[in-house]
Amino acid sequence: MLLNSQNQQEDPMNLQDLVYFNYLAENLNFTATAEHFYVSQPSISMALKRLEKELETVLIDRKRLHKHLRLTETGEILFKHSTHILQTVEQVKEEIHDLKNQIVYFGFLPTIGGHFMAQLMPHLTKFSASMKLIEEESSDVMLDLVCKGQVPLAIIGSDCPTFSAENLLQIPLRTEELALWVSPDNPLAKKSIIMAAELQDELFISLAQGYTHQRIFEEWTKNNQIKQPQTLYTKEIQTALSIASSTNMVAFMSDILIDDRPRLVRVPIENAPHFYISLIVNKDHSKTTYFQKEFNEAMIEIAETFNTR
Repeated sequence: MLLNSQNQQEDPMNLQDLVYFNYLAENLNFTATAEHFYVSQPSISMALKRLEKELETVLIDRKRLHKHLRLTETGEILFKHSTHILQTVEQVKEEIHDLKNQIVYFGFLPTIGGHFMAQLMPHLTKFSASMKLIEEESSDVMLDLVCKGQVPLAIIGSDCPTFSAENLLQIPLRTEELALWVSPDNPLAKKSIIMAAELQDELFISLAQGYTHQRIFEEWTKNNQIKQPQTLYTKEIQTALSIASSTNMVAFMSDILIDDRPRLVRVPIENAPHFYISLIVNKDHSKTTYFQKEFNEAMIEIAETFNTR
């Protein structure tokens, strides 16, 4: 009976033990692990023993015949999963914190969202201190996140005027015609409009795969019989614009991506493709907090009265 009483008084495994183990498994050094967490080395050893007792296995081979510590096979298994477990716990903590503090989420593309934020924020003062921006560079990625409910709403751009997903509410904000942007020294800068046939030998610069602009560009060149256009692709908008402004390369962009740049001239193109900007909202409210619902409704109301020039 005394033995059972002692066993009951032993400290059970806890989450901090897993934190210690994860770091120890990575560097295989008790002293370095203890110093990293500002605890004694015996504290790390006890944490490891609690884990080994709970899992009924040896996780780290500590035999002196080995020059260095080694993870056992079961230690490798725990190490493989411990990082994911700890990341999940941190995510849970963050979501609980956000729930308690009435955090609202808004999908934000710096290239597009930045243009609208100055007009939106005066109407969202109630939420400004609670807003958390979920940033992505690609509209395609953001669309997927909203469809899956991982982001409740966002402003995105698309080559399609409407989306077929049944769980999405879409409110158009703006439609733009794409154009060519060239240096003032480029001979094309003097033209009032450019025919597609004139561009066969031009050097283009466009956004890379994963961006809506890349898909629009390739579809436009195909539809206008521009065969195998010579194209430099980049993931950075500023890189594309800087190259266009300092060379004779031609940037294929929508107006919303262009800041006030005196070294670039906009040249309209024949049969210009369109770029559609919309607010999209996931209509599934089953996992949405009351405060998020209120924010979504405010955004929808603003979007519906937006000046869609």
